[in-house]
Amino acid sequence: MTSLTILIPARSGSTRVKNKNLQKIGNLSLLEKKIKISKSLKIGKVVVTTNSSDIAKKALKAGAEIPFLRPKKYSTANASTISAILHYLRHQKKKNKKFSTYLAILPVTNPFLKKKTILRAYQKLSKNRKMNSIIAYTDSIDHPFTFINVKKKLKFDIFRHNGYVYSDFERTQDWPQAYIGSAALKITKTSFFLKYLNEKSPLFAIKTFDLKKAMGIKISRKENFDINDKFDLIFANQFLNKKK
Repeated sequence: MTSLTILIPARSGSTRVKNKNLQKIGNLSLLEKKIKISKSLKIGKVVVTTNSSDIAKKALKAGAEIPFLRPKKYSTANASTISAILHYLRHQKKKNKKFSTYLAILPVTNPFLKKKTILRAYQKLSKNRKMNSIIAYTDSIDHPFTFINVKKKLKFDIFRHNGYVYSDFERTQDWPQAYIGSAALKITKTSFFLKYLNEKSPLFAIKTFDLKKAMGIKISRKENFDINDKFDLIFANQFLNKKK
């Protein structure tokens, strides 16, 4: 198989959940869980980019590579994900390390993403030479037709979807299916990032995949589940307990 690097962003400093990356789902922390599933794939090296020595130690123990501690400017709440990716790639270049053909971005906050989904996504992209990226998508909970413009008079038909607007339908079950992109899984050819390698601002902001040459892989809402606050953590643990 073509070479792949799985990059796991795990900075410290979460404001909504303290030490979120180290919070546990079952017997493993979010960080350990993501490293474990990534390592079990055996399709590439697993790298954690973090600004925290504590996270770095735990990531090393779990089997991930820690090439550096991420500088503070690339670790603030305002720093973009792409700036951390580019910093990693510049480090590789400086150390004369060979770039992997593909770079996967797997956040720790999607604990239910399945191993087979990651593998299928990688295989699908590596077999398609015309595409640069693959991202996960899932069924949307909120349909575009439900959005309204609130002024003195309510305005409907804000979004056109598949050629239709809200007023074209009486029954919601007749609405065309709507999907949303997911942050749970993104894999992109490393060559896509290299053209931005000299962009060193932590505020540099583009998508972490090629918008013009992206394919998709559908995941379940469960796989898309994202840990954002303490209630999400409670829900995730309750879900695991129900399965036992």
